[in-house]
Amino acid sequence: MKNIVFIIILFTYTISSYSQYYKNYSWKEEVDTVDVEADHMNESSVGVFEKTIVEFISGKFSNTILKYETHHYQIKVLNDKGVSKHSNIVIPMNEVTNLIDIRVRIIDENGKLSEYDNNIISEIDDFESSVNFENFHLGGIKTNSTIEVLYTLEKQYNIHGNKILQKSYSIKKSEFLLIPGPTQGTIKTYSIDSKVKDTIINTHPAKTIKVVDIPAIIDEEYATAIANRQRLSFQCPLPDDNMNQEDYWENIVSNISPIMFPKNIHPKIFEVSSELIQKNEINEYNIANKIDDYVKNNFTISENDNVSLNNIDYILENKTSNDFSIIQVYTQLLTAAGINYEIVITSNRYYNRFDSEFFDPNMLREFLIYFPKEKKYIAPNRLEYRIGEAPFDLLGNYGIYIDRLLDFYFSEIIQSDKSYSKIKRNIKVEFERKLKKIVIDEYQEYSGHWATNNRSLLSFSDEEGLAGLKDYLTASGIENKKVINYEIINAELFQKNYNTPFIVNSKISTESLTTKIKNGYQVKIGNVIGMQSQLYENIDRFHPIEITYPNQYDYRIVVKIPKGYSIEGLEGLVFNKSYISLMGNKICKFESNYEINENELVISIQEFYKTLRYQENRYNEFRDVINSAADFYNTSIRFIKK
Repeated sequence: MKNIVFIIILFTYTISSYSQYYKNYSWKEEVDTVDVEADHMNESSVGVFEKTIVEFISGKFSNTILKYETHHYQIKVLNDKGVSKHSNIVIPMNEVTNLIDIRVRIIDENGKLSEYDNNIISEIDDFESSVNFENFHLGGIKTNSTIEVLYTLEKQYNIHGNKILQKSYSIKKSEFLLIPGPTQGTIKTYSIDSKVKDTIINTHPAKTIKVVDIPAIIDEEYATAIANRQRLSFQCPLPDDNMNQEDYWENIVSNISPIMFPKNIHPKIFEVSSELIQKNEINEYNIANKIDDYVKNNFTISENDNVSLNNIDYILENKTSNDFSIIQVYTQLLTAAGINYEIVITSNRYYNRFDSEFFDPNMLREFLIYFPKEKKYIAPNRLEYRIGEAPFDLLGNYGIYIDRLLDFYFSEIIQSDKSYSKIKRNIKVEFERKLKKIVIDEYQEYSGHWATNNRSLLSFSDEEGLAGLKDYLTASGIENKKVINYEIINAELFQKNYNTPFIVNSKISTESLTTKIKNGYQVKIGNVIGMQSQLYENIDRFHPIEITYPNQYDYRIVVKIPKGYSIEGLEGLVFNKSYISLMGNKICKFESNYEINENELVISIQEFYKTLRYQENRYNEFRDVINSAADFYNTSIRFIKK
């Protein structure tokens, strides 16, 4: 009997030694209206505070860990847009086993309080819940109300976790508290100046970070605003796991190796391979290109949650797979063909920065197949891409590269072909009807990512999308144009040769570019290059500069000068703006010039952006280059009767 009592006491002590902090955590009993400083009055809402508590405790059974997350925040809504934005409480349910408690209280500008607790939560309309989210709608919120929400989730134990601190609205104060309990807690922050501090919660070690005056996410052009958000990642392994960062990576490599580097080839793969690849074919690019095109033309990607979609037998039999497991078809075919390749795991650079020094599964979102000999990539789940450079949204991010021996290394995903993406245009301009009408005859070559984008739009767009593409490819921005001829060459997604250009021949006419003036006509000649991006607004740059991909434009415009006319305003055609690297090289420029050859005005333009990123403190130099292209678009010349 004494032993039983002792065991009960010991068990009780063990559980209570990691007593749940969330059970004693609550909001203040009194709630007051919240005043907002004048510098926030132009915003639709302001986060007064946000506190997140992540707590690990030992379960009732040996080797079980329980995880609890408590979210507590208060938001002031300042106008109708703010009311609309915060009328829903959206709770992600990934890994959630139980929504333990939710409480909401709303106080309007007159001090009237509406309160909901777990017992009457049904009064809040759960209008759009799914497996992944609980979405509660709050009705009757008025402008200048303060919303306070407090809820706790019980979740499956996961060593890894993350928290995004920066939102679409400013937050005056944010706190993250990690109570690791029986685990070993580590936090790494990103884009945050505040430091993680050690503290004690109920006699147990914890870690906390407090951040004040978090600005709303600023969405700037030529930036990766989402990836730049203030955020943190944490790891909470058990002490006995004795894991370091390299161990996490080795586990990933070991777990995926049977799929990525198959030792046994499926019989159907040999059948396909013998039909697909010529017996004496030895060119790696040609073989990989045929494999890539075969898979993308014969297999479909399903979003269904079906375990069978991971099974190679099912995939080959039904010609369908999920977004991830389609890579098995590639690795089987490439292995059967004897092609050397590496697997790359990375993430979209617009959403996540890959960090090799702190393992976080959240950044393992994208898979590529890399061919070291050819220095080219296949993106298995991107229908629009064929073998070539990496997709633009992965370019410039880091990734883990894994070879057949299961050795791995980390590297930036770079573009090996420095001249990969180009637009070449030869434009002929002639006048009809005594300069009232302009006829533009244009030849265009798009290569690299430009070609991929155009082919994708041509292949997958609806009628409205195709009409938009046609407008873009025939001097976009010109009003009242009549398309006389429109021809596309090399339109198919599959191209036998590397970086085959997407070619457009077009001819249009318009009367919208000429204006009658004294003794002649003014012609908006800059419009023939199509609409251009601009950064005219003079603002303080917030984000580092990051373009979509390195690219270059080479234009030659030949304008036939009508008999009996001279040209004025030619000096406005001359631009020369550049961004010089610290090594003295032009890495970004817009340059235009002209010459007169007998009865022709010949305008030459070269614009390029040779690197992906540019220094934030040199934004004005970058801006000058961008705006030079926009300025040229707005340029006019005058044809004067002699």
